[in-house]
Amino acid sequence: MAIFRPEVKRNNETNKFLGICEFGIIDFKDRTNEFDWADLYIDIEIKQKFSEYTRNLQIKGSFDMESTKITGGSVLKRLYHFFDVIGCTAGLNTDGGWEDEKGDKIEDIQKYLRTNFIKAGNTETYEPPFDYIAYIYKAKPKKDGDRAWITVHPRVYTNTEDNKVRLKEYITWLKGKGYVKEATEIIPTKSEMNGSSLSNL
Repeated sequence: MAIFRPEVKRNNETNKFLGICEFGIIDFKDRTNEFDWADLYIDIEIKQKFSEYTRNLQIKGSFDMESTKITGGSVLKRLYHFFDVIGCTAGLNTDGGWEDEKGDKIEDIQKYLRTNFIKAGNTETYEPPFDYIAYIYKAKPKKDGDRAWITVHPRVYTNTEDNKVRLKEYITWLKGKGYVKEATEIIPTKSEMNGSSLSNL
């Protein structure tokens, strides 16, 4: 008789909460003042479809500066792509101040985003509309032995079938360039963990 060993699958093959996932926006927080290294740190709390938990999508980084003026920076590209997707026409001026599309000053970007870009959800389930998609993955730790954290890639799209293909192609390109590195450890499912615990009693 042959030896039987239960199949152990990789997390991204068994976990429906990793990969390209649908989500809705729960909250916005401006955490820029909490970090000395960040010129911009917008924390977006999201809820994945079918999940009872929330995750955080972060747009954070430093600006390219010349004297005291903003001249660019990859964080601005991430910010404006995200704003374009959610329909936000606000932005930063070269002095680092927030303005709306008319040029009027926005005193509190956190309040502005909360007021204008959190949509009313299902009144019975309290879930937001799942209007967007993102790639959610377990990021490879920078050092061996460190914990692998689940990360929401900031490149999001509106939730359409065409955009799911588009996002998949983009993430594949990022992986090929080494910009997205995923943890490769095999993680047991919840049922496997429960079975293992029982067998050790």
